[in-house]
Amino acid sequence: MERIDATGEVTRIKSGISCLDSVLSGGLEKKIISEIYGEGGSGKTNLSLLISLSVVASGGTAVYLDTEGVSTERIRQLTASMKGDLKKLYLYRIKSLEDQELTLLRIEKNIDRGQTVPELIVIDSFTEYFRLEKSSDPSGRTATMQKHMAILMSIISKSDCAVLITNQIYQDVQTGNLEPFGGYVIDHSVKAIFRISKLPESKRKMEVLKHRSEREGHSMYFRITSFGIECLQS
Repeated sequence: MERIDATGEVTRIKSGISCLDSVLSGGLEKKIISEIYGEGGSGKTNLSLLISLSVVASGGTAVYLDTEGVSTERIRQLTASMKGDLKKLYLYRIKSLEDQELTLLRIEKNIDRGQTVPELIVIDSFTEYFRLEKSSDPSGRTATMQKHMAILMSIISKSDCAVLITNQIYQDVQTGNLEPFGGYVIDHSVKAIFRISKLPESKRKMEVLKHRSEREGHSMYFRITSFGIECLQS
């Protein structure tokens, strides 16, 4: 049992981008799992990279687990004028569900051993290999997803890091609504959920759907640029 200091301040990771930090309630909260979801090409990876690079620029360490093939050219664009040691951005290509689980366990073991504790862990996207899984046992897939989430929750319980996962969407056949993959398993574990929607004229909208201190529906608008993102008026 661990006593919680009810007067302690919440620590956050600031991106340095005004509109993004605003919708994040001042920055990405540490010691919780946050989720950004949206359709392909909506900007999830760009935002994840920008937050990761803000950690590196401030002298921290970020671990980025890539399941979809992040563009190294895009990383070079975003880091062209960045200050900080890029060696503190640990970028790993995850090749399977098993690889994802083993990598998370390895991170947890390093924390247990007192080795370098990352300030941020990103999984982009967390559900990629779950979506591709062709198993005829959906309950087994759910159990594996719960296990991965449990490892992440164990990691943040042992360290002062933030976890950010990105997620894809699917169309619910009953309601016709676009929903994030993983359903209640992910929704139960994450404490902050943000949805990105594509709009005309290459605009994007990022909206709070769940948060511990920010009102639901709070949103911001942006456009992806060569240097990062441009904040827009609604």
